[in-house]
Amino acid sequence: MTRRGAHLVVEALLAAGVRHLFSLSGNQILSVYDATIGRPLSIIHTRHEAAAVHMADAWGRLTEEPGVALVTAGPGHLNALSALYGARMAESPVVLLSGHAPLSQAGRGAFQEMDQVGAARPVTKAAWLAREAERLGEDVATALEIARSGRPGPVHVSLPGDLLDRRVGAPPATPRRPGAPAPDELDGPVGAALALLAQSRRPLLLAGPAMARGRRWAAVERFAALTGIPALPVESPRGINDPWLHTAANCLDQADVVLLAGKRLDFALRFGEPPAFAPGCRFVQIDAEAQAEPDARMAMAIAGEPDCVLDRMAAAARARTWTHHAWGEEVASARKTVPPGWDRLRSASSRPMHPLRVCAALQTLLDRGAVLVVDGGEFGQWAQAGLEAELRLINGPSGSIGSALPMALGAKLARPERQVLAVLGDGTFGFHAFELDTALRAGLPLVVVVGNDARWNAEHQLQLEHYGADRTVGCELRPSRYDQVAVALGGHGESVEDPADLEAALARAVESGAPACINVLIDGVAAPTYRSGAVGH
Repeated sequence: MTRRGAHLVVEALLAAGVRHLFSLSGNQILSVYDATIGRPLSIIHTRHEAAAVHMADAWGRLTEEPGVALVTAGPGHLNALSALYGARMAESPVVLLSGHAPLSQAGRGAFQEMDQVGAARPVTKAAWLAREAERLGEDVATALEIARSGRPGPVHVSLPGDLLDRRVGAPPATPRRPGAPAPDELDGPVGAALALLAQSRRPLLLAGPAMARGRRWAAVERFAALTGIPALPVESPRGINDPWLHTAANCLDQADVVLLAGKRLDFALRFGEPPAFAPGCRFVQIDAEAQAEPDARMAMAIAGEPDCVLDRMAAAARARTWTHHAWGEEVASARKTVPPGWDRLRSASSRPMHPLRVCAALQTLLDRGAVLVVDGGEFGQWAQAGLEAELRLINGPSGSIGSALPMALGAKLARPERQVLAVLGDGTFGFHAFELDTALRAGLPLVVVVGNDARWNAEHQLQLEHYGADRTVGCELRPSRYDQVAVALGGHGESVEDPADLEAALARAVESGAPACINVLIDGVAAPTYRSGAVGH
């Protein structure tokens, strides 16, 4: 068989342990499709390019290895970029490989010729155009390494069609891993940071999106358990008003020193300014890309992989006495504290259903180990507030909506032994409803729960807050039977109006062994807000 550039791409992916390509076919990438034949590299082909990236995003977050999306040039590439922004903000390791107009026709108006790299650069860690067929394997290996190293994030490589088709003989190259700081380089900064934390009265650790997952979060928990310093993840578009934080959101302005593990002083933290944080609060940043912030409250910045630095700090912390465990328990208790009226709402029989009544039924599945995938919007915020899961994926700091269904498919591939539960609103369902077809073709059973309030409710609530009830516009939807979409495609579907019927409908959805959609008529109430004067939406 003649070896071509496309074979180098496939060989580099396989050498890195990649086993799935999330893709939608097109002219410029058909050579890559052909090169996968007979190789242990499956193509999960979706109904929209953004869905392919969302699936790769979920894979990256759950496995901590890059998920790889493959799309075609021009419009296909552009369709993928909004999802790439979501992955960028969630610090998810993703590689987007896009077909590209032939390099030999550059500047001559080739079919679908455009500056794909320029379009991708703002939403990636790195983006470039491959220029040599013999180095395509090296391009792919380098992209995978950049995506997973340092602050994880998406990387894009444009693959010209003529390079993919060109005959080659060179094997794929593997890039050298970037080196970590030498241990002795961290001694001074680690000691200074520990001294500041030990002297504080109410220190707090805030972890960025990547640090809130997997092995990185384990490093956070080890440090927190040793020192008693409470640790909270910051991975929601609502930042410190994340509904999952519950009343712990009201502890942030009590902190006098905040350790930022892979987290910037950005909008999610209200830029560290009062009233979100106390005027005298000092910040210490640990980041692979740490830089001195232009803020007098940034006491110091430590450059390094945050999980490695935290483990180094934990080792050094054993020589000190820590007095913060009572404060840590106070914050942990606040994180679990919900308003007293919630118990009543979880068991209410009212119609349409309160979102917390839906959460009460879903919690049973999560208690059995289901993976929770939650979208944005008001119903999504209620789900994030009202559900607890061992494994949870949310839309992330980008504030985008529409990702839950394709992300749930990526989650099912990453965790095939677990039930996967996607929770999303009716408006959100419309983004990628036809990925239920992908689920059927790929044999990926999951349960999709649509909270149907016939409204773009997050925007509706903002209009009510800022403009008044007589000036709401452009938010109404029809109370459609979204479950029938699943049935029409060949899956399982039911619509539920009575709370008494919800648990049985969910049980039937699980037992169906098929992609299932439960359409639940809910009350369009505003999502919970815990902080006084906080921005809730």
